Amino acid sequence: MLIAEKLCKSYGQVNVLKDISLEVASGEIVALVGSSGAGKSTLLQLLGTLDFPDSGQVWFNGNNITRMSESAQAKFRNENLGFVFQFHHLLPEFSALENVCMPAWLGGKSSKAVKDRGAELLDLLNLGHRIKHLPSQLSGGEQQRVAIARALINSPALILADEPTGNLDSENAGEVFTQVVNLSRSLGVTFLIATHQEYMADAADRCLRMKDGRIHEISGKTFSG
Repeated sequence: MLIAEKLCKSYGQVNVLKDISLEVASGEIVALVGSSGAGKSTLLQLLGTLDFPDSGQVWFNGNNITRMSESAQAKFRNENLGFVFQFHHLLPEFSALENVCMPAWLGGKSSKAVKDRGAELLDLLNLGHRIKHLPSQLSGGEQQRVAIARALINSPALILADEPTGNLDSENAGEVFTQVVNLSRSLGVTFLIATHQEYMADAADRCLRMKDGRIHEISGKTFSG
């Protein structure tokens, strides 16, 4: 599904990514593990077309997304990718359901169909009773589950998650990650998750370990799908 070839990225004199190449197959859960500053977030931004590499290419289902125009990339992101960040970035004036539905509405999809799908996703994440609540009325774990539902609303093929439980306590982090794994398996969504949590790496199909802007080790189960 996703292929990156020799990605390089620098900011000023700092070389953040150095000839990164990787492949992610459909249906995989891949953990990207490394300490702060290893380049994980930068790599996810390049893979998600949120930033441009200095050199190298990214392919998605056979299409070179690096060479797309900015407008084409925006359309591509809305239709094919979901994003989950360490901080949920929910809109405070909108309900949980409205936050979940926002990407689909921006894509011009039917309001009723989107609301039905949003409610279904929140129910899958055990938030069916909280759909009308504002973010300020939700716990940190609940807010992050809303963010995960939002990432899933357009039925993306791939979700890029950057430290999705990094702002949660251990109990909530474990619960949220368990639901991510369950949703990935049941919905057939591919996840690439940047994390420093070893338990996430252990639960993933594969683990890519980053250090100093390079992938130094690939471990875990070999994907055979």
